[in-house]
Amino acid sequence: MGLTRQDIVRAGLRLLNDVGLNGLTLRLIAQELDVKAPALYWHVKNKQELLDEMATRMYADAMPGRVPEGMGERESFEVAARSLRRMMLAYRDGAKVFAGTFLTDDSLLGDNPLQARVDAGLEPHLAGRALFTVYSFVIGFTIEEQAVYPVPGERDPRYDATPSPWVFDEDVEGRFGDGLTMVLNGVFAWLDDKVAP
Repeated sequence: MGLTRQDIVRAGLRLLNDVGLNGLTLRLIAQELDVKAPALYWHVKNKQELLDEMATRMYADAMPGRVPEGMGERESFEVAARSLRRMMLAYRDGAKVFAGTFLTDDSLLGDNPLQARVDAGLEPHLAGRALFTVYSFVIGFTIEEQAVYPVPGERDPRYDATPSPWVFDEDVEGRFGDGLTMVLNGVFAWLDDKVAP
């Protein structure tokens, strides 16, 4: 059986943990697959297209399916945010890979946790802004987290000498949870304001 697009994507994800995003090249992936680099261009045009496919594969492999029956809006947001962060942390530079990419499989987008509000009259673009705000917080937080811990479990020693260690304290889970609470509080206050009479 010949080389497939998914073979290339999987090789890229394997190599990502070894070399990071800056070290990941199509040439390196070709070496990993024991093919010549031009063979890859039959399947992916360039590195951005590869990153789109890698992000899609990361998401497909890690994200839960439908929102469980009876789960509220806020809990749905929180579960999705925590799942997204875990997915990105599973790979070195996972947040950088995921940021700014285009998911190539629309079926992965799943349920809108604000669908009941949209059905009740909330403008769909406002629901989209709320979702994107939470999404942007999770991506930004995880990019910064992976800067402090570029290899999982290994803190960059430069951050130990920072004059403001409280900014990068070692309670990463607590910082994420508190930040997510602050963002969700703001999002839901904003949404409530949008539907107030």
